[in-house]
Amino acid sequence: MMAQLLLLLADALAIVCWSRLLLQWGQLHYRHPLAQFCSRSTDWLVQPLRKIAPPLGRWDSACVLAALLIYYLAYTAILLTGLADAPIGSRAVAASLLLTVLSLTKALAYALLLGLVVQMVLSFSAPHAPLMLVLRRIFLPLSRPFAALRIGRVDFSLSVWALLLWLWLSQILPALIQRIHWWWLWQ
Repeated sequence: MMAQLLLLLADALAIVCWSRLLLQWGQLHYRHPLAQFCSRSTDWLVQPLRKIAPPLGRWDSACVLAALLIYYLAYTAILLTGLADAPIGSRAVAASLLLTVLSLTKALAYALLLGLVVQMVLSFSAPHAPLMLVLRRIFLPLSRPFAALRIGRVDFSLSVWALLLWLWLSQILPALIQRIHWWWLWQ
């Protein structure tokens, strides 16, 4: 139970870190309430990491490093406190690193899926909102491979992304995590 709570908190923080990165890349004005929330929630971790990982163009690499560090610390805490019910060894460290990377992709997938849902809602309620322009900037490069799915004014290309993200989160990722857990436990 404690391990699940720790991972839930790590998920929430990592999703905010990824959201911050994506919104900065999409050039959301820093005074927008969503940008303010992401900044205030993660500044305590991202600001010190900028000394180690400076921005790469419009990509804030400190946000990625922060999310990576959050998961690594969470899995290390679970391992060291005995919440994982497994012996500590080289397999445990390798499993922890693999789970960190997979969890990083999970947080990114949730941030993207959340962005897709917000974009869908805004397209009906406030199609000219500043956030809508930012979301279009974020998802335009992702929708290009599926450009053939645009029929008139209706764009199904992002629906493919929503389906792929859902498949990753609901089918593929849990299966990979389960395999790592079995590999880790049966040393």
